[in-house]
Formats: sequence, C-alpha cells, structure tokens
Amino acid sequence: MATHAGERRHKIRFERPVIERDPLGGDSAVRWELVVEVWAKKTNQLSATAEAVAAGADRYREQVRFDLLARKVDPKWRIVEGGTIYDIKSAGTSNDRGETAVLAVSGLNDG
Repeated sequence: MATHAGERRHKIRFERPVIERDPLGGDSAVRWELVVEVWAKKTNQLSATAEAVAAGADRYREQVRFDLLARKVDPKWRIVEGGTIYDIKSAGTSNDRGETAVLAVSGLNDG
C-alpha cells in the first residue's frame, strides 16, 4: 500500500559503519558516517514491545517499520531518529518498486 507524502513525517538518517585504522598500529575504531536523510512513515510493531512491558521488563526492544520512497538500503547500516538508534533487520522494495519498507529494532546496543 502506497504512503502519501503527508504520512512520511519522521526524518530519519541512514548511517554506515566506517572502520578507522590507527596509523601507529593501535586498535581500529568504528565510526558512523551519514549516508542520507529521508522522510519516512513510522509504524510501531507493538506486539513485541507490549509483551516486554507486560512482563515487567525495565529495558525492552522497540520494533518499528519505516516506509519511505524507494532506495537501496544495506542491512549493515543503521537508522537514527532523534536520539534513538535502530538496527536494520530487513528491507524490501514494494512490487511496483515505488517504496521501501525497513524493519528495525532499537534497544539492542548503543550504536
């Protein structure tokens, strides 16, 4: 089902990991580099979150779906919305190739 421009109200950033090597042979570090910012429709997948809260969890994962205009999305990337970091679990393009749906989960790590 196609989303209309007015439904895409959440500005999200796709970031990719970049490994920075220490020129003196020390440990490598990963930093995150901006790929693109886009507007997306965000839908909470409430079942997983509701189960965790009902069980009394003080920390839980939030699973969401982002619908955006069609584009390539690499599962190694991450999504940042405001101060929340989401790990990409899957991404797929609609049959008419007009949109991309991304399933993502927050609360797994600190980025």
